[in-house]
Amino acid sequence: MIRLIDISEENWLEVIFLSTMKGTTTICEEFVASNALSLVQAQYEKTWTTKAIEYEGKIIGFTMYGFAKKQGYHELCRIMIDHKYQGNGYGTEAMELVITEMKKIENCKKIYLSTDPENIRGKHLYEKLGFVNTGEFVDEEELYVLSINE
Repeated sequence: MIRLIDISEENWLEVIFLSTMKGTTTICEEFVASNALSLVQAQYEKTWTTKAIEYEGKIIGFTMYGFAKKQGYHELCRIMIDHKYQGNGYGTEAMELVITEMKKIENCKKIYLSTDPENIRGKHLYEKLGFVNTGEFVDEEELYVLSINE
């Protein structure tokens, strides 16, 4: 079972060394910023929530979500599954958990996310979960939105 857990003194190092790519962790990976960059960003931009994604006691991924002040909307800013665990449905399950958590945020009527136009797997997942391409771009990434039905 997938769970979202707090990032703590005991697990933060494990979280920052997760990577979507085989090899070394970098500040900007193929389709997502590094977990280390995200954790630093969340320390200075207090509107973000960061969580580790855990499966059977192992940390397998990371997510960051909250309110994007600059854009003025609620956003699933980052989500990643370590390359060793991809292709098992964990990303879908983790996204569903994040969406459930975001629905609890006061005044969150829509969830936005953006992705690289070449992230075909990601876009397929987002659309499967009900996100719709807005036709807009943010920082050269395609903007998607999920309207929340209450």
